[in-house]
Amino acid sequence: MKRHFLGVSLACVLAASTVLSAVGCKQKTDNSENTLEIYAAEFGYGYEWLNDMIAAFQEADWVKEKYPNLNIPAVKHNSNRSYAIDRIMQGETNTIDLFFAVTSGTDKFESTYGNGNPYFENLTSVYTAKVPGEERTFAEKMDANFLKMNTYTTLKGEETYYSVPWVAGMQGMLYNKTLFTELNLTEPNTTNELYELCEKLVDAGQTPFIFTSKENYWTCMMFLIWWAQYEGIDDYCNFYQGIVEEDGVKSYSKDIFKQTGRLRSLEVIEDLITYPTDFIHDDVNTLSFTQAQAKFLLRQGAMMPNGDWFETEMTKTAEQDNITDVFTFMKTPVISSIIETLEDKTMSDKTLSDVVAAVDNEQTSYPGVSENDFAAIKAARRLILPVGNHTAMIPAYSTAKEAAKDFLLFLATDKANEVFIKSTNGASMPFDYDIESKNPALYASLPEIQKTRLALQAESVYMLNENTWAGVYYGGIARFTGARTNIESLFTAKSEKDRKTARKIYDEEIEWWDDNRWDSVLTNMGRK
Repeated sequence: MKRHFLGVSLACVLAASTVLSAVGCKQKTDNSENTLEIYAAEFGYGYEWLNDMIAAFQEADWVKEKYPNLNIPAVKHNSNRSYAIDRIMQGETNTIDLFFAVTSGTDKFESTYGNGNPYFENLTSVYTAKVPGEERTFAEKMDANFLKMNTYTTLKGEETYYSVPWVAGMQGMLYNKTLFTELNLTEPNTTNELYELCEKLVDAGQTPFIFTSKENYWTCMMFLIWWAQYEGIDDYCNFYQGIVEEDGVKSYSKDIFKQTGRLRSLEVIEDLITYPTDFIHDDVNTLSFTQAQAKFLLRQGAMMPNGDWFETEMTKTAEQDNITDVFTFMKTPVISSIIETLEDKTMSDKTLSDVVAAVDNEQTSYPGVSENDFAAIKAARRLILPVGNHTAMIPAYSTAKEAAKDFLLFLATDKANEVFIKSTNGASMPFDYDIESKNPALYASLPEIQKTRLALQAESVYMLNENTWAGVYYGGIARFTGARTNIESLFTAKSEKDRKTARKIYDEEIEWWDDNRWDSVLTNMGRK
């Protein structure tokens, strides 16, 4: 996910794609325990929320008492995705004490410098500490899914913590709800219905999808969700652990890449966006992400793979151009080919859609559908994809590590959660804080996209981030490798020689993982 410039008119956005990078002030800063230097990666949620968070932190009585001389300079920030990890790995020449990053450092948590000293501070003491003013610990107040995603397994098999998640965002398909209402269109329940919806939009003179093939949002969002729906969450997670399971027996095998759900998901996307088609905007291969978002605001596309940061990024732009359309999350349609995995393999797409509707209506069964099939469809419908790798880390050599840890601990307080929601216009952190009951007025002011996100997250099952698993951060298992890391560019290329079919992409990935590469995975995981 990339953050792009804000507060500019759509005319300026569409005229050019501009990259802004702001780095913090460069004057020499006191590098002592009394100075807490903070950095934030300036992407979708920005860095401005940290200013409000710092002010609230310094106003807390317990902070004033514990740190009477604490100084927190202006937040350093830029749009360099690798900056946080790179700076931490510089060792003691880096003076920044706390990093809010958008990339995972899991593959380096056990790295050492100098005389075997670690680069990253172990944060177990934060997770086991009580939240200020409460009886619960930091870990107990954190959402269990995000706790799991930030539980690090060492090469010796021990579980510990080196990172703290700082946002509970969500990714998926956004749509223009206002446009849908005007055209009397409803959200599709299945991917077959999604295709039919696209046909209706084209008939109405609308372009179904706007996006940029320069960013792999279809690859890292929709592909993952439909793949997990088909395979089930357990096998989806097994993939990243390098595990296949047959008749209850688990084993490490490169056959993980043969999961049929990977092919079926690719086929859905192939049907929806492969060039030439009226389903996609003509300029998907040349637009920047910011330009694509701007065109989405201007109704040059009815749907767009994106995340809840869309509201944070585009609010000012929409206000300046008097955009009043409502944009929100679509419940991800259930992949129609899931029927292949059911007991009733003759089920029609109409029945599948009806079962999905029953799930949405909180029914516990559907006439003529077995208990197992209903459960499988329900599980698929409830899957959501969180924003991953948005984590905070402290260098082990930080001179203000105690203040940095207390700042992280403060994030779990109700006060901090309220501040974050206000500052980001509705985004939230992964802690137990019910904004609707604790601050009804603030909840009422939230945009629909965030209310929808909160509702979906409350009833859904998270697809854990890939970097949860050692198979990824040590073994190097990836959803795709090489030129296949961006499947939308392979489907939308205007030159036929540059396009690939779903089957070709699937088969190439299986072929790429030969015995030698797989042996390296097992060796790096400590499994061979």
